[in-house]
Amino acid sequence: MSMGQKITFFGFGSQGRAQALNARDSGWKVEVFLRPESRRVADAQKEKLEVITDPIAAAKGAHVAILLVPDTDQPEFYKTVLEPHLPKEASLVFAHGFNIHFKQITPRHDLDCLLVAPALQGDGLRQNYLVQEAVPILTAISQDATDRAYRLVEDLAGAIGGKGTRVIPTTFKEETETDLFAEQTLTCGGLNQLIKAGFDTLVDAGYNPDIAYYCCLKEMKALAESIYRHGIQGMRGRISGTARYGDLTRGPRVIDEKVRDTMKVILDEICSGKFCEELLKDKNAGWPILNGRLKEEDEHLIEKVRNRIEK
Repeated sequence: MSMGQKITFFGFGSQGRAQALNARDSGWKVEVFLRPESRRVADAQKEKLEVITDPIAAAKGAHVAILLVPDTDQPEFYKTVLEPHLPKEASLVFAHGFNIHFKQITPRHDLDCLLVAPALQGDGLRQNYLVQEAVPILTAISQDATDRAYRLVEDLAGAIGGKGTRVIPTTFKEETETDLFAEQTLTCGGLNQLIKAGFDTLVDAGYNPDIAYYCCLKEMKALAESIYRHGIQGMRGRISGTARYGDLTRGPRVIDEKVRDTMKVILDEICSGKFCEELLKDKNAGWPILNGRLKEEDEHLIEKVRNRIEK
């Protein structure tokens, strides 16, 4: 596939913006579909990207369709917009394997179905592209209807990742299950709960909430950057001997065998489809669990401290 062909991005959130800008700067023709009422229309136009607001017209012209609307909205969007209107032998591209792996979307038999999943959040993806730093991109193919899918998946990874692209072959199953597991137990769920637990422990013991906020939350940025740059052992070589001793002797007491057993249960829930079922049930009911938990989190003291300090 030549760079002269057009890619249509359906969605312009953090990941969509980064991918669209990177692909454009790599020399590809890029079009972004957004509904006319979307506040992101102005954002895309400000970036000098071509925007189309008619979903049917966007689908009919999409020979390479990158689906980046939220996971829980994708099945309905595919069913009503893409399935009936994508051109014959078009390519349907995902950045997360959720809906293919859990069979919420079954692509038309004539479509290529690809996974091009940057292992970076949107801002990081864009920044790494601009400075030509490593961009790991997971790739997979679940359907090669045209005999062009394997070439296209590599070309798209290169366009999105730029000169620092590191292609990592995987499967839709592996990408989906590992990504969900990491989000739930570590990068989002686990880390957020660990930060709050540390903060609460200090505050309950009578320490200044502002000091607890800086110790338990703000210092995370420098440590995460150090781990990202140098690895776990590399980070340990850059902290004090006192911190290093505390890390290696107390860390295993916090993340103990009970925590590891809980992680295994969570992984089983992902692999069995239980989490997918629970997620979609909450979505179909109007998100009562999600919205209720978010409201509870808004009231946590750490949020009040942050709003005061960071205002």
